[in-house]
Amino acid sequence: MSLITCCPACGTMFKVVADQLKISDGWVRCGHCAQVFDAPAHMVGGEPVAAPAATSSPPPAAARVAAPTVSPVPARPAPLPPTSRVAEPAAPVAADTDLEPPPSRPFVTEAAPDEVPVAAGIEVEEIPVFGPEELRRAQVETAQADEPVQEVSFIRDARRRAFWTRPLVRFVLVLVLLALAGVLAVQVAVQERDRLAASEPALKPLLTQLCAYLQCSVGPARQIESVAIDSSSFSKLRPDTYRLSFTLKNAAAMPIAVPAMELTLTDTQEQAVVRRVLTPADLGAAPVLPASGEWAASVTLSVAPTAGNGRISGYRLLAFYP
Repeated sequence: MSLITCCPACGTMFKVVADQLKISDGWVRCGHCAQVFDAPAHMVGGEPVAAPAATSSPPPAAARVAAPTVSPVPARPAPLPPTSRVAEPAAPVAADTDLEPPPSRPFVTEAAPDEVPVAAGIEVEEIPVFGPEELRRAQVETAQADEPVQEVSFIRDARRRAFWTRPLVRFVLVLVLLALAGVLAVQVAVQERDRLAASEPALKPLLTQLCAYLQCSVGPARQIESVAIDSSSFSKLRPDTYRLSFTLKNAAAMPIAVPAMELTLTDTQEQAVVRRVLTPADLGAAPVLPASGEWAASVTLSVAPTAGNGRISGYRLLAFYP
């Protein structure tokens, strides 16, 4: 006997067979909205019945409603072919005379085909599909590529040491050091040219050529610490005339330049009244003091009356190089 049940979700009416209800324990799925429901509890035109027993008599014919097929409910529901909605609940449905026998494995659904036929002449472009793991890995690699590479300290130190140990770098460093040493030697030679020429007479021609290029001159050495005033005297000859006598001694083992002399006349309070500088030309001295030698000088000085010569009572004598 054919029965009619109604989907409680969408109201679509279906015909059911007692054999199918028996196999599925009364549970069916709506072919329109895929709602699973208890068919005997939603029968149309009668009270809810339990799952009917198998019957061999064909169901009566129906008139205007298409005959949707209700399949047993599998363990994991699969969609059934859609059916048409019935306009009026009381309308009869078409007879189902070609019902296929229930499958031996009602709970197994067919898998979707792996390949879909493509119309001739249409090119299909394969688009690579990336999963979440591939996308995350690509993002990480892109971020790492954008970040500047930070070298480890010991790698950087090893690379620096390897650079300075290259033969070419070593050769260039040696040349630079030799050039700097030469420049320093020339600077010292120019600065101490007088002392070198006095202590090493053989170097005097070379130093003279160097000074000709650098626009300097080679003279006697200046070593004021080796000059000593051995004796001196200051006497008045006339009211405005005085005589200064002194002796210079060279304590060095090489000739040195004659220094200039500073004469300071003082009063009774040891305050300077007159100060005068006497150069070697004023003293009529030779330009060089011989090694471990002495030189005596005597010079007459005139002091103007306006200079306060009436208050002169003493003097100071100092040797220096201007």
